[in-house]
Amino acid sequence: MARTIETIKQQMTTAFLSLPAVRAAYKIAPSVPDDAFESVFAKASITSLFFYIVAFALHILERIFDTEKESLVQYVDNLKPHTREWYVNTLKAFQLGYLLDRETGKYSEINTAAQIIKYCSMRVKNGELYFLIADDNSGVPKAITDENIITSIWSYAERIFDAGVHFKIFSADADDYKCELLIHYDPLVMNSKGERLDGTNDEPVLDAIKGYFKSFPFDSEFSNMALTDAIQLVEGVRVVQLLSSEARPAIAGEGYRNIKSTYTANAGYMAFNGPDSKIFYKINDEDEF
Repeated sequence: MARTIETIKQQMTTAFLSLPAVRAAYKIAPSVPDDAFESVFAKASITSLFFYIVAFALHILERIFDTEKESLVQYVDNLKPHTREWYVNTLKAFQLGYLLDRETGKYSEINTAAQIIKYCSMRVKNGELYFLIADDNSGVPKAITDENIITSIWSYAERIFDAGVHFKIFSADADDYKCELLIHYDPLVMNSKGERLDGTNDEPVLDAIKGYFKSFPFDSEFSNMALTDAIQLVEGVRVVQLLSSEARPAIAGEGYRNIKSTYTANAGYMAFNGPDSKIFYKINDEDEF
């Protein structure tokens, strides 16, 4: 970690005053300790300003070194084989339609536009590596459903991954989420339909829910509490009560599952089902909804 300017200057001036030649040249009494530089030289003196300038330059240099060291450590960690980060970054490096060099096992040309795997995570199931992948659609994960593309990705992984590694690659449409909400609202801000009285937004609660799912990290854990916390931030919302919370994977025949607390999406991401969700608004407990 970079030292402060004051620390660097103190260390330099202490070493400076410890030199017998310096003490003789400036006629510094033996009773003055080595770390009492500012009792001998005023802050505005040329000598003091010189040490400050050097200390400032060294401080900036050390900060640059800290930044570069952190970046280098992260880069090396990502390059380490067998780590989760290495597997994920290796799959993300796949380029659709490009050949791998037979000798190096790498692409001779890097084209980020051909890197269609924008989201990737790894799970371990029964000794197998299980990869969830997705493309991107305006900042939201999008399933890669073309079997030819999946086959190409699979072939790429077989050539890059270590021999003998058992793995599966999976990409699917978002898990569907629906809920029923009871919102206690402030009549100074909202009406009974959840619309802002100033006319700036007719669906602030819905926008908060959609925003929550759009910012949802890929393959992270959904939480009822996190969703209600996001809605609670809406101006005019006093209390949020989640009456029901359900999700289902995009698999034929699968029904909705009740979410008691948390849920891990089968596809690694979720989509809010607005039409099948219900939001009730009331001012207090005496009101009907």
